[in-house]
Amino acid sequence: MRTRLLTRVLAVGVVAALAAGCGGGEPPSTTNGENGNDGLTSNVRLEDETQPSGEPKAGGRLSIMIRLDADELDPHKMSETSAFVINEQIYESLVQSYRGEIQPAIAESWEQSEDGTQLTFTLRDNAFFHSGRPVTAADVKYSIERIQDPATRAPRARSYEGITSVTAVDDRTVQMTLAQPNAAILTLLSTAASSIVDRTVVEAEGGLNGSVDGGSGPFKLASRVTGQAIRLDKHDKYWQPGVPYLDGMDFSFNPDDNARAAAIRSGTVDFLWRPAPEFIDALKRDEALKWYGGSGSLSLHLRLNTSKAPYDNVKVRQAIYLALDRQEILNVANSGFGTPLNAGYLPPDRFGALTEPVYGEPDIEKAKELLAEAGYPDGFDATLMVISTSAFQVRSAEVEQQQLAKIGINVTLESVEATIATSRTNSADFDMYQSGFGLTYDPDERFTASFLDGGGLNYGNWSDPEYEKLVVQARSELDRDKRAALYQQAEKILAERGPVAMTFLNADFDVVQKDVMGYRGDPTPTYRFYKNLWLDR
Repeated sequence: MRTRLLTRVLAVGVVAALAAGCGGGEPPSTTNGENGNDGLTSNVRLEDETQPSGEPKAGGRLSIMIRLDADELDPHKMSETSAFVINEQIYESLVQSYRGEIQPAIAESWEQSEDGTQLTFTLRDNAFFHSGRPVTAADVKYSIERIQDPATRAPRARSYEGITSVTAVDDRTVQMTLAQPNAAILTLLSTAASSIVDRTVVEAEGGLNGSVDGGSGPFKLASRVTGQAIRLDKHDKYWQPGVPYLDGMDFSFNPDDNARAAAIRSGTVDFLWRPAPEFIDALKRDEALKWYGGSGSLSLHLRLNTSKAPYDNVKVRQAIYLALDRQEILNVANSGFGTPLNAGYLPPDRFGALTEPVYGEPDIEKAKELLAEAGYPDGFDATLMVISTSAFQVRSAEVEQQQLAKIGINVTLESVEATIATSRTNSADFDMYQSGFGLTYDPDERFTASFLDGGGLNYGNWSDPEYEKLVVQARSELDRDKRAALYQQAEKILAERGPVAMTFLNADFDVVQKDVMGYRGDPTPTYRFYKNLWLDR
C-alpha cells in the first residue's frame, strides 16, 4: 500500500492532550489543585495564533531564551529537552509528526508491505545538508545503523532493535526491513532522535557535539558558545518553499528564573521558553506579551537506584511511593500548574494510560509496615541528587525530603551541576534522583529507553521480565485497543514495583512578544513548528 500522509498513526490519545491546541471554540479550563492560588483557574490559551496575522514576512532574527544549554547536541546521543528544542531546527528525519499525524519530511513518500515488515521510502530530490551535499539513501542507512551501533551509546537504541536491515537501493530509495510489524515505527522515525545526519561530516569530525553541524533542517549552526549562546542561520537550500521565514534564531541560556522573566518583559528577548511557574500569572497579565500553552509535556519523578540496596527491595520502593503526597509536591514545586501523577508515567488522558489512580492520599502507616517487613523498621539514611540550577526540581526534592522523613527515611539533598548528574546517573552512582521525562510521541519510545533492561535512560538498570514482555508485545500489536490494554498492564507494574515514583505532569507555557507570529504549538511534544515563526516588524 502506498502512502504519502498517514493520519493518527501515533495511535495515542492526543485529542485530550491537544485540547489546548486544536480547533476553535472555547479552550478548556484547568485548575491548580488545592493550594489556594487561582493562577490556573483561567482558560488555557490555544496553541495557535488566535488573531489573523496576515501574510508572513520574511527576515529578521528571533531571540529565544532557555534555562539551560544542552550538554550533548549529537541528535543520536541527546537526552535533554533543550537539545531537542535546538536540534529540531538543525536536523530532520525521514518523516515528521505534528499533532498526531505523520507527514513527509526528507522522505516525500513511502510504501509499507502488506505484512508490515518492509518500508520503502522515496527521498526528496531537493533535500540538502548544510554542507551542500544532497541527502541520499546512503546517509539514511548510515544514520540508522549509527543509532543501532553500541559504540554510539544512543540512549534510545533499543527502540531500533526490530530494524533488521536498511538498504540503499539507489540514491533516493531506502528499504527498511523489520523483524516483525511495529506499530510505533513511523512515529519513532519521525523523532529528532532518528535524525538523518551527514555521514561525511560525522566521519570527518568524529562526532556531532560542540559546534559540529551534520544536519539538513531549516536552520544551520552558525556558532556556539557552550552554556551561553547558540546562533542559527537560515538554511537557504531547505526543501520547503519559502520556509523558514526568519533569517536566523539566537538562543541564549540563563538558569536564573527572575532574569529570564525580566528579559521577556523588558523586550530583551522575543521568546521565553517555559518561564518558571511563579511568574506565569504576571506574564499572562502583561499586555505587551502573548502566551501559549497549558498542556504538559514533562513528567516529573523520583528515581530510585534499584541496582543497590535498599532500593532493590520492592517493599522499600513501595513504602516510598505510598509516603509521597503528589499534590503537595505539585503545589510547592510548580505553583500548582500541572496534574498529579498518581499512577504510571503516562498522564490519564494519553493513549495506554491508567485511568484510575494507584496511589491516593499518603498512607504513612502502611509505608512504615512495608519498611519494617523489608528489614528497616527504623528507616535508613539516603541521599537525593538534584540538578542545582533547576529551581522547581530542587523544590520537588525538598518536599520529598520532608515527606519521606515521616516514615523514617532521613534524606540528605545533594545539589549538583547538570553535567555531574548525567555522569552519575549513567554510572548508577546515586541513591535517589529527582528528575523528569519528556512525553514522547508514542509510549514505546519512553518505555523502551527508560524502563527496559539495557535502555540508555534506564539509570540503575531496573529489570522486570513481565514488564518487558508487555512492552515488546505492544510494539508489534497493530490493534489499537489491544495495544492500549498491554500498555495499561505495563503501567500498573511500573507504578507498583518500578524504579520511579511519578509525581506530576507540569503545565508548559511559552511567552512571546506581540509581534512574534505563526506560533502553532504541539504538546506531543515537538518544536519543529519554529520554522513557521515570523516577525511582524
